[in-house]
Amino acid sequence: MNFENFVEVLFPYFPEKIVFVGLGNELRGDDAAGLLFLERLKVKPEFCKSHFIKAGTNPENYLQKILDSGAEIVVFIDAARSGAKPGTIGWIDPGKIDSVNISTHAFSIKMVEEFLDKYHPFKFMYLGIEPLETEFGKNVSSEILESIDNFFV
Repeated sequence: MNFENFVEVLFPYFPEKIVFVGLGNELRGDDAAGLLFLERLKVKPEFCKSHFIKAGTNPENYLQKILDSGAEIVVFIDAARSGAKPGTIGWIDPGKIDSVNISTHAFSIKMVEEFLDKYHPFKFMYLGIEPLETEFGKNVSSEILESIDNFFV
């Protein structure tokens, strides 16, 4: 997948109706991939009116902000182990979220989705970035940095 494909998938939604939620831990190497992706996405003109939340490892702390955003769609962006080549960026089937290892969070992302869904009929999408290494104290790998750079070219 590349940026053009990403834009095509989200084209049915007005940018101001999209909230992007970056997840991950900056102290755990490639687990920061979702946060890095979010920062790169923020400056793209196609999404300049969208909402961006850098939730880190605690998306539950931003539930009200998501509800107040007026969005129709919530796009969670995170490092996700699916067995793909490190650096692979792609959509995760919502039905398979529980079988994909989505980063390290206090609450499961499905619990966050279920809570939000009680208050507003959001569409939820999940963008995963296959990590190489997520050990504490490691830097983001060159594979992940290169993959994110290439995505936005």
